[in-house]
Parts: sequence; C-alpha cells; structure tokens
Amino acid sequence: MERCEYQRDGILYCPQNEPPGVAYYVRNVYPPIQELQPKVLLVVVVFVLCFVVGVCGNSSILTLIRGVMADRRARTRRQGDNAILYIAALCVVDFLISLSLPPAILDSVISFWIFGTWMCKLHHVCGSVGRIVSTFLITAMSFDRYVAVCHPHHTYLRSRSFVLGVISCLSVLAFFLLLPMLYYAKAKEMVLHELKAMDSYNITRVRVFKCSDMMPPPIFYWFTSTTFILGYIVPLILIVFFNWKLIRKLCVHKRILPRSAIPLRRVVMYTVLIAAVYFVCWTPYWFSVLYAIVMSLAGLPTTNSELLLFVIYCVHLLPYFGSSSNWILYGLLNTQLQLPQ
Repeated sequence: MERCEYQRDGILYCPQNEPPGVAYYVRNVYPPIQELQPKVLLVVVVFVLCFVVGVCGNSSILTLIRGVMADRRARTRRQGDNAILYIAALCVVDFLISLSLPPAILDSVISFWIFGTWMCKLHHVCGSVGRIVSTFLITAMSFDRYVAVCHPHHTYLRSRSFVLGVISCLSVLAFFLLLPMLYYAKAKEMVLHELKAMDSYNITRVRVFKCSDMMPPPIFYWFTSTTFILGYIVPLILIVFFNWKLIRKLCVHKRILPRSAIPLRRVVMYTVLIAAVYFVCWTPYWFSVLYAIVMSLAGLPTTNSELLLFVIYCVHLLPYFGSSSNWILYGLLNTQLQLPQ
C-alpha cells in the first residue's frame, strides 16, 4: 500500500506492477466502538477525576501565586519567598500533565488513537517529559527547604536568579533525557482485518492506530535504565536525605527552644507525606516498567491475564494521581519551614 494515492471519501488508489494495468481501491475504516468493560470504565473515571482535580487545583494555585507576586510587599518580605517560583513551575508542569489526559481518556474509551503522529509526540511531551520535570522540581523543592532550615545564611542558594536557573536546567535536562522517546514516538498503524472482494478490486481494511514510542530494543533498554536511575533512584535518595536532615534540624531546634512557633508535628507530617506520596506513586510504576523489560528479555508475554493488565493500568495511573495532588501538598507547605532569624 506504499504507492497508494488518496482519492475522494478516504479511498486509496493503489496501482500494481504485477499484473500490469491492475489497480486496487482501498477503503480504510475504524472498527466499531465496543461497550466499555467495568475495569476500563473505572480507569476512565480515575483519569477524569485526575484531569478535573489537576486542572482546577493547579489553576487556582497559579492564580493565587500571581496575586502574591503582584504584591511587592509580599514578594520582598523575605528571601524565602523565591521558593514560590518552584511551586509555580510545578503547577505549570502538572497543569500540562493534566492536559495530556483527555487524549488518553478517549484512547481508553475507543481503544485506539485517532490524533495522528504529531499529537502523539505532543502527548508524550506533556505527559512523559512533564512527569520527569515534576519529579526534578519536587527534588529541587526538598533541597530548597533543606537550605532554608539547615543553612539559612546561604541566601544565594535561594535567590531568584538561582531558583530560575535551577528550574531552567532541570527542564532542559528532562527534555534531553526523554528526547529518544519524543523522536521515535508515532501513531503506529495496526491492521485488524482486510477484506478483498472476489469479483472486484476493492479492499476494505479495518485498522487502528496506537500511540507508541517505537524505540529499537537497544535504545529502549538504554533509555529505560537511564530514566530509571536519573528520574527515580537519584531523586528518591535526594528527597529522603534532604527531608531527613530537615526533620532532624527542626527536632534539635525544638529541643533548644521549646516554645518555638514552628509547628513541628505538622511540618514533620507533611514532610513525611511528601516522601511517601512520591514513593507510592512512582515505585509501582517503575517496577511495572522493569517487569515488562525482564519479561521481554526472557521472551515471555508481558500480560497473560486480564487481571494483570488491569493492575498495570492502575499502576500507570499513580503518577497522574501524584501530579494532580502536588498542588495540595506544596500549597500547604509553602510558608511553614522558615526558621525565625
């Protein structure tokens, strides 16, 4: 079908060399949409909830941040206010991640991709790159809180230029880290059925498209191992380290100054919650990715049961859940970790 030309009404005209002078007329059609299974419906409902909560929540926080930044007195009141730039960047990234959900929702409902290759690449930009940038920003915010509490005199590490530089560098790093996925991502055609009339040269092809990264196996294994280390292991270690040092510093401060105004219990609870949410949302996801790689290397099918397929779907929902709830965690933590000077 490579030498076919588009005719009217989506029909392809396909001249053939053998036998000479013969041409086929090919009509491509999509399969009928099947009734949603209960498990798929549950996944779609969670997708929709993540989309609504993510868009509305991040929009509200961005609106609030704009009001705070517009007030010069609030913006220059203290050095720690530059941390709000991390929150703004995180909300923007999580908002973009939420925008990648509608195509995924429709893909789950109709079971195939209808938006073409460029939208497939854009979907990966908003989704995959956004999730990695979100992880990097959460790590940077843990570092910012660690510096604010443990090294309050290192003000240059919390300056506006430093924060903007960190955000820019992390975004560029995430983009280059996921560049192979963006390059190879495409809407792959899959022919489900082909019907050729016996007494004519008309062919009807039932086909669908799937938005896939389409990376060659060696590149895929290198890409997965790199993103696993830089996008999960390293951030997890840094988040745990920074938050542990922060809690330790606050506990010492509380013992020295028992009447300190710092709400230690609330700060510890939220700090532990941040690390826990990151671990819960990302660990099952990466284990499912590593499981798929091991099964592929062993030559075994990745999903041999509907239950396992449903579990994998649920696991891949967790990063979206984390992105849609980040604004709640970091909106609460914005003003609670500055030691009195």
